[in-house]
Amino acid sequence: MKERWIDCAEAMIAAVRQLGVVPLFRCGVHGWSIEEQTAPGFWFTEGDELGPWDWKVEVVREGDIAYGKFLGGKAAFATREWYALLCDARRSLPRYRMALGEPFPAKTKYEQEMQRLSPMALQAIRAQGSCNTGELRAACGGVKKTIIDSVLQYLQMGTWCLTGDITRVYRGPDLHYNGWQKASYTTPEALFGTAQGEVSGPSWAKRFEQEAQRPKRAQLSPEAARSAIIDHILEIAPAAERRAVEKMI
Repeated sequence: MKERWIDCAEAMIAAVRQLGVVPLFRCGVHGWSIEEQTAPGFWFTEGDELGPWDWKVEVVREGDIAYGKFLGGKAAFATREWYALLCDARRSLPRYRMALGEPFPAKTKYEQEMQRLSPMALQAIRAQGSCNTGELRAACGGVKKTIIDSVLQYLQMGTWCLTGDITRVYRGPDLHYNGWQKASYTTPEALFGTAQGEVSGPSWAKRFEQEAQRPKRAQLSPEAARSAIIDHILEIAPAAERRAVEKMI
């Protein structure tokens, strides 16, 4: 793996495309993250200089790269092909199908909140096409931001939603930008295909039609999809412990 070479938005996009799936921050797999591959002096910058925290805006706006908290609940990127496999691996798991209103033996307070709120949040995102946290809080009855953040993390881990766009925020009388951003959230179907279930884009968009309409030949079993992702990551980082990778996936 080529290390510590990311020094601009274009290099960060190239790294994501090369790796297929990659966390933003350091994790239990040495050398795999964007942070560890960022050239010295660019991860934390001084003054008005910006680094990967800002370059992720350009990555998201490529339109065919997924960004969200879907690796161990932490921020990560994935190309459309690898994210499609992640959908195959995650969407059949009962603990994530609570978002569809399906029954689940919720035992903890967290599970009970996700069982109640995640269908409401997902319905709002699907109905509007995209939502920010304020809109999702309203859709869920005005819950606290910390709670909606947990709901969003849950939906992103289940691959039901991801970051749709990131907008730079300019503040003060001089409209100064210093890395402040606001995000909106959408579904993979809306981002990579069409919300109506009809494909007008390239063939890969078919992977993100409504779940029941996705071509069977394009799907792997959850176990096969999960194994394919884990094997891919171990090829990237052969010194990693398989157990650490499995925990993230």
